[in-house]
Amino acid sequence: MADANEPVKITADLPKELFDALVELANKRGVSANTVLQEAVAREKYFSDKEASGASILIEEKDKSFKKVLRK
Repeated sequence: MADANEPVKITADLPKELFDALVELANKRGVSANTVLQEAVAREKYFSDKEASGASILIEEKDKSFKKVLRK
């Protein structure tokens, strides 16, 4: 049986705009595009699980006000 942390190779088709954003994020952070993708999926899973349990996601603005993040 495969280890849960064993890498699995995938192929994804991204619109050019998202691919460019991926590369930009990776370059800004000094990491690989693969790392950005892994973290994005992990973050999405975390938010999805929290929302499923009834939690809300909030953004604190510079003025210390809060905005609820609405997601599909």
